[in-house]
Amino acid sequence: MSSKNLFNYLQLAYAPISNYDFAVVKDDKIIKGYMNKASIYVIVQRPVLRFQNLDLDKTDPFNPFLTFEIHQEGNERILFGKMPIYQENFGADKDQGIQIGITHTFPKPKYETLGFPFKDVANFVFRTTSEDVIWLSPEKLIYHYLRNTVDADISQGIPDLLKYQVHYIGKSTEQDIVERLTGHSRLQDILSIERPLNFGSLPTDEISILFLEFQDNIGMMSIGEEDGDEEMQKMVDMLMGKQLYNEKTIYLDAEKALINALKPKHNRQLYNNYPESVDGLKKHNLDLLTYSLLDPITLMYNDGEISGNKSYLGTDVIIIKNGEKLVIEKSKQNNQ
Repeated sequence: MSSKNLFNYLQLAYAPISNYDFAVVKDDKIIKGYMNKASIYVIVQRPVLRFQNLDLDKTDPFNPFLTFEIHQEGNERILFGKMPIYQENFGADKDQGIQIGITHTFPKPKYETLGFPFKDVANFVFRTTSEDVIWLSPEKLIYHYLRNTVDADISQGIPDLLKYQVHYIGKSTEQDIVERLTGHSRLQDILSIERPLNFGSLPTDEISILFLEFQDNIGMMSIGEEDGDEEMQKMVDMLMGKQLYNEKTIYLDAEKALINALKPKHNRQLYNNYPESVDGLKKHNLDLLTYSLLDPITLMYNDGEISGNKSYLGTDVIIIKNGEKLVIEKSKQNNQ
């Protein structure tokens, strides 16, 4: 008896970014390139994150460290961390030094200091003598830390600060996602309608964007005696590494699956008949279709939440069996 299965794993193409920061950095060529790798975006809201007690440890003058805490409004979890100032990824030269600039969160601290330690820091910037600029917000530092692209130590509890209330899910398969989001009418509506989660915060600092791309699409197929040459050729193609399903089609299906599962209140079309669609994967008659998040983020919605994980085995999973209505299977790790 033949079977066709497709397991899809989504990940962040770029760090979660507030609407305010997106407006500031979206025209940077390098940052835009990372964002545009994504074809699905999620407009979310979370309490503001900030660095506290950002300080300089010069115990070893030849290898100074930044030490910091990451706080989130209304969240008891505090992350403690440190990172060397001079590291290869920054292109910094110990002989020529490095400049560090900071930006405070809104409102600025009542008593602003002119030197270390700094409080209520929204982000900080390294500028090298070669004019390279490295910009790090709390979420961006965590993002790079999880991908081992920055040398840092951060205490346990990261997932507790990466929980997002979902307002809107969209896709951009015909144009760059940054272009799609620039002047996005639904984003402007959300900024106007949604109230801050915490008193004193600005919606533009709480409303954020998640950029999602596929980390992997794993197809599995078996054939039986009753299958003909066409199915046999598909099996051969799969074994040779050929993608059996068009990536755009998978993105279109993924958007519908996420909207149907999470039912964001600012999406007008909720795809209540999913997986039925004219441009999705239903026509391929898959026995099993799944979607998972390979980042330790949690997407919250009215009826619950879906959590991701760095491990393939630790994620919640959206499951569609034999073209029937989807179900969400919670990971045992996330149920503990």
